Amino acid sequence: MTDYFRKLLTAHKNGTAAGIVSICSANPFVIRAALENARSDNCPAVIESTGQQVNQHGGYSGFTPAEFARHIRQTAKSTGLDETQVILGADHLGPGPWQAETADAAMAKACELVRQCVYAGYTKLHLDPSMPCKDDLKNSRPHISLETIARRTARLCNTAETSAAERSGGKIQLVYAVGAEVPVPGGMGPGKNEIRVSSAEDIQNTLHIMQQVFFKNGLSQAWDRCVAVVAETGATFDAETIYPYDSSKTRDLQLFIKKRKNLVFEAHSTDFQTRAALTDMVRDHFAILKAGPCLSFAAREALFALSAIERNFLGNRKSVTLSALVTVMKKLMFRDHTHWRHHYSGSDEYLNYINIFGFSDRIRYYWSLTEARTAVGQLFKNLTRYGVPLPLISQYLPDLMDGVKIGNVIPAPEQLVTGKIIKVLKIYAAACGSEPASKFNKNI
Repeated sequence: MTDYFRKLLTAHKNGTAAGIVSICSANPFVIRAALENARSDNCPAVIESTGQQVNQHGGYSGFTPAEFARHIRQTAKSTGLDETQVILGADHLGPGPWQAETADAAMAKACELVRQCVYAGYTKLHLDPSMPCKDDLKNSRPHISLETIARRTARLCNTAETSAAERSGGKIQLVYAVGAEVPVPGGMGPGKNEIRVSSAEDIQNTLHIMQQVFFKNGLSQAWDRCVAVVAETGATFDAETIYPYDSSKTRDLQLFIKKRKNLVFEAHSTDFQTRAALTDMVRDHFAILKAGPCLSFAAREALFALSAIERNFLGNRKSVTLSALVTVMKKLMFRDHTHWRHHYSGSDEYLNYINIFGFSDRIRYYWSLTEARTAVGQLFKNLTRYGVPLPLISQYLPDLMDGVKIGNVIPAPEQLVTGKIIKVLKIYAAACGSEPASKFNKNI
């Protein structure tokens, strides 16, 4: 696995625009689609869980790191993907899920999460203590210094290195992504209208201070395995807007990273960008593209399309119990405001719309609930029994019709959802370059 990222780095330093998409999602449809796509393209599948999705308490997905890793491996086996082609990682690994607690308490829990991730077989870790905790204050306002971020990053890394040595006797070498200027997971929050682009000077200062702290803590070998630094690219999204990548705004970053032989950039919030924009990002040395909400958004689009097909095709049959999927999801979101109340506000009419359809995809937090899984199960049961008519696929999932016609997409519920997600993954694959992916597939 370390070899794969080293080859990716070497390719960039030799002028090849090679990249990889990292799937940051715990959605089972997204995971299956990513693994099926990796098998068909004969390339690695990088899947990273966030601390909110997966942690020692179950996260919103209900998975601990060990359970998530087992789920990934079982799904890979069922798709026919060789387990050696799966790179399991952690995104935003740090105190984020426990920000409301003191820094000491939050960091202790973050270190335990790191330990469990490494023991579960995670090998690529994005270390991210960039968010202030309850007692990180300056002039009574939330604040965290670069020096503090560096010290906490080193603490997380030390836990990871110790855990890897305990688990494998030094045979497993972890790779890391680090940084202090990290986009907020899930796109821009409310009231944010400044689209930031990191400066080369800030990135250089971050790396300088982090390297000093790592070396001071005996982590020089781990520092050599830091393959990526996270930077603000200017590409992001919020509930209703997509902010496109502009290569001209990152020129100083491009020149800076070309001189760093062991580093590329890791780009977050790349969701909903065009193929051309993603291609530009890879060319500009943002070689690791993180994607999550755009994939669970595609899954939601497909599920709601199938719900519309169910309603129009089976709604008048008295013997059929409809799933009422859309109604169920609205009820779940309005029953528990936890995952969207800090993101959306407005009239009931607006909240009815944005909760379900917003690019921020806050609905992704609710799919693992029992009622949601029951409704999806009923939807699939109905459409499996009675079939999915081609005219309604054309009406509600028109981008999959060509695939259905030539036999690449099976017109069955789960396969249609998977096909919708794979359409998005193909955009990333095209931007990352299929030739480098096949070359790097050996000896991961």
